[in-house]
Amino acid sequence: MWEWIRRFGNDWQEGLEAPAVPIPAKPWRAIATLGMGGSAFGAEIVRAWARPYLRLPWEIIRDYRLPAWVDNATLVIAASYSGMTEETLTAAEEALRCGATVIGLASGGLLAQWGQEGRLAAFLDLPSGRPPRAAAHLSVLAQFRLLEGAGLIPSSWREEAKALLPLLFSAHHPDTTRLKALAAEWADRLIVFYAPNEYEPIALRARQQVQENAKHLAWHHAVPEMNHNEIVGWEQPALLSERIAIGLIYGSHTHPRTRLRLRFMESLLNQRRLPYISLEAPPAPYLTELMWLFHAVDIFSVFLAEAHGLDPTPVPVIDQLKQHLAQQA
Repeated sequence: MWEWIRRFGNDWQEGLEAPAVPIPAKPWRAIATLGMGGSAFGAEIVRAWARPYLRLPWEIIRDYRLPAWVDNATLVIAASYSGMTEETLTAAEEALRCGATVIGLASGGLLAQWGQEGRLAAFLDLPSGRPPRAAAHLSVLAQFRLLEGAGLIPSSWREEAKALLPLLFSAHHPDTTRLKALAAEWADRLIVFYAPNEYEPIALRARQQVQENAKHLAWHHAVPEMNHNEIVGWEQPALLSERIAIGLIYGSHTHPRTRLRLRFMESLLNQRRLPYISLEAPPAPYLTELMWLFHAVDIFSVFLAEAHGLDPTPVPVIDQLKQHLAQQA
């Protein structure tokens, strides 16, 4: 896994040099990304960034079935790194039957074959040979290029994305010494990630990476919503202090009122002596902050795997599940 994490900056730079993908404009009424796990995650980042610009609703569908509103006025992005994810393929076939404009993102498999056969409106080939979670940033770049080419978002995302590179190749790189020490300290705790709505995609990424890379249970919630429910679950500090650790993830684009909430949460955690860390991105354009945090939580997850003495790359339980499903086909 370290091999792909170390390539992150180079991958990002190469992706920025790729042109927009021209998609013939249609009077679309909605966007749907179909995908699971790391393949679906690319849409989380792009959707968060595009919110101020995009005039269409955008849903990420992690399932076999489509909602009834998907029709011939829907732009559908089918994202499956392997090209063989059964939920994504099943939903994509249904989208094609509905007359939707379907675009494929994959490194091969059946989805790539559909692209070659002309069944899809467009197909983007992703570099092969990685676990899907190690290609999530490639999906981010691909979906930016698609929406730019469709005329749905401005090209200004590229300038924001370029601002990440100086941070990755400077002293502003995520502090690996701190992240490694934290992983060792938290190896015997359940981990909870909280983030403002603006940064919730990173809390989701942190949860997924800790689960897949470190084989370690984690969950996440968003602020301010968790202030109306889950924060009350901190009322038993004696029960929690030896069992959980909390990561607060945010950046300079946090809503000012939400920032006040985070400060209150930090004071409450200190009062109750619950272990936590505040992971804040260095001030930068919004997309740069998102991807800097993306890189930081990826690094943490691999250090946590090492703290457990585990290889982060294999996911044997998922392999067993796929074998079980194949036997029932």
